[in-house]
Amino acid sequence: MTTKALTRCYRFPSVDFEPDLRILVWQDGSETLLTVHESRLLEALCYCAGEVVNPQALYSKTFIQLDSYEENNQSNFDLNALLVSLNHKLSYQDQPAIAIEVVTNHGFRVPLPSKTCRLVHTFKQSGFTQFKNETVEQEEDNQESATEHIVKHSMLHKISVLLLAAAGVALFFLADNILLS
Repeated sequence: MTTKALTRCYRFPSVDFEPDLRILVWQDGSETLLTVHESRLLEALCYCAGEVVNPQALYSKTFIQLDSYEENNQSNFDLNALLVSLNHKLSYQDQPAIAIEVVTNHGFRVPLPSKTCRLVHTFKQSGFTQFKNETVEQEEDNQESATEHIVKHSMLHKISVLLLAAAGVALFFLADNILLS
């Protein structure tokens, strides 16, 4: 059984960031998994790409409560340590793929992505979750649902549609005759 999901993607020259899956997909096809907070931090920066984001706003967007039962104690989160960890993961072959610019006394900024898009991922349910990237423009699988099969091949369905259409036409003429009288 497979499941398809539409996910967001921020495409940079050497890496794609997919916040819904918390991964960085490099040009050679390799992937880097991000933590929840690293993904949220990068997503907040990418959402406001090109703009300077205030550290307090970035902190609140990154460390919001995940669970209503979670304690409201957020003192153990360190934005600077998270930025260091994220910068390390954003480096590929000693080159920064997405440069997080520090604007002194104002906040942080990332460059504009080359493209923002949506990708269709197919998840195959097995011992572990696998997925493959497909662009939305690619052709869908040729599997048809039970409803599509009935509409295309059932003679009883075709007869019932014809009878309903005839009943609709008859009601139209009957209503028209009543209004004219």
